[in-house]
Amino acid sequence: MAKRIATNVDRMLSDHIADQIRRSGPLSLARYIDLALGDAEHGYYQKQDPLGASGDFTTAPEISGLFGEMCGLYLAHMAGLASLDNPAILELGPGRGSLMADMRHAWAQIMPPLAAAPVHLLETSSALRKSQSDRLGDAELYWHMNLDELPKRPIFAIANEFFDALPIDQAIWRQSKTGKTGAWHHRLVGLLDDRLAFVDGPALSKAELDDWHLSLPKGVSPAAGSIFEYCAIADQYAGKLAHHIATYGGACLIVDYGRDGSSGDSLQAVVNHQPVDVFYQPGEADLSHWVDFRALRRAAIAAGARLVGPVTQGEFLRAIGIAHRAETVARLANAETRRSLLAAVDRLVSSHQMGSAFKVSLILPPGRGLPPGFAATGQTESAQ
Repeated sequence: MAKRIATNVDRMLSDHIADQIRRSGPLSLARYIDLALGDAEHGYYQKQDPLGASGDFTTAPEISGLFGEMCGLYLAHMAGLASLDNPAILELGPGRGSLMADMRHAWAQIMPPLAAAPVHLLETSSALRKSQSDRLGDAELYWHMNLDELPKRPIFAIANEFFDALPIDQAIWRQSKTGKTGAWHHRLVGLLDDRLAFVDGPALSKAELDDWHLSLPKGVSPAAGSIFEYCAIADQYAGKLAHHIATYGGACLIVDYGRDGSSGDSLQAVVNHQPVDVFYQPGEADLSHWVDFRALRRAAIAAGARLVGPVTQGEFLRAIGIAHRAETVARLANAETRRSLLAAVDRLVSSHQMGSAFKVSLILPPGRGLPPGFAATGQTESAQ
């Protein structure tokens, strides 16, 4: 597919950001990402459907309906274990509604009360809300701009490739002129030669270092130019989810690419499935980063719940039986469909594709013990 050509509208957002910088000085990286992705008129997620072959990236639900089916079966199992009355369903960042449609199809077969439960969708894009309404028209749907008004009832939730798109901030390590000391500085977005670029901001304060869980080094300093990422809004979302689950019960399955700790500089931009510079045509490129699951765990524990995992997506899907399910479906399909199905499953679980980069975690009420999908991999619980 040919790369999209920048339009006057695209340049309007770039010019708007540059004008803000000229008036008020450099922007935080989080503010830049928020504008590039969420600007009401020109933000990436506000004006187009980014999914699939015709978009900029393909998510697991778009690769195979088996992914949604297995997630649905898993949440049904957790709902059965909890034996909670009157649950609601929640998806954060539901895309076109494919994942929710596949899960509800599975629930209709094995747990009708879950299929009949109201569905709450955290979605800010009007274009994607339209797709979700079309795909999930038979459900009792509620859309939310944030998590402040969730129903006071148990929630079984899923967040697939949601946290990776939330705005992040970065700090960069700068040595002093003598090279004997140094400090973490805010990495901001400014103008160099009248172009958007990274610029150094002030050193992080003691309070900011504490908020970021980033201490000044003792002994050996980080290498000059080392980068640390912090996602304040991810902590807020994880904390609100965890507080709700600790209070009313339920579970939230989180699937995203990331690590159990900071990933350094992981910010990336993609257009037409190809990487581009992070300042390429703001509003035209998808921006994402690796999720810090250790930070999500801290937020969950602070809110009174717990987070188990992460384990790799490949480990998780194998542990809950995707291979057996794929074989069962393949026996009833023709040769071409079988090949496509097995190729899709390999893409989901193979360590050379999505299987190792993507991780799975689960927010649960306080307690002990590891649920299926985590116990089989030897995962341990830790606050870290």
